Amino acid sequence: MLFSLGLLRRIARELPRYGKLTYCLYRDPRVPQRNKLALAAAMALILNPVVDVPLRLPVFGEMDAVALTVLAVRLFVDKAPKDVVAEHQERIALGTSVFDLDLRRSREGLRGRVNALRGLALERVGRRGVL
Repeated sequence: MLFSLGLLRRIARELPRYGKLTYCLYRDPRVPQRNKLALAAAMALILNPVVDVPLRLPVFGEMDAVALTVLAVRLFVDKAPKDVVAEHQERIALGTSVFDLDLRRSREGLRGRVNALRGLALERVGRRGVL
């Protein structure tokens, strides 16, 4: 078997943390721009491949894309300054990372828009005299 069950479990457990860490590092100005460009280029090639392997081998093609994505993210994190990585890992553990703050802001903004739409809908229904 290509992947052991333990390895797949470990990847599934660490994927959210690595996703947050990648997001935070990508937004951090202390990470060299060339590293960010390399990650963006790798992701573009993975998401829009020149040769579409999944057409020929459906299961292996998608596993290949996942493996390449994990490799690209891992290289990006490994090439980032170690002190910056450690700082972001600590903030992720505390729930105060850039990712967490952006997620909170997005939720608040979405909640505000939903409430505004709800108020608009109730206002329109009230004008028609139907409640």
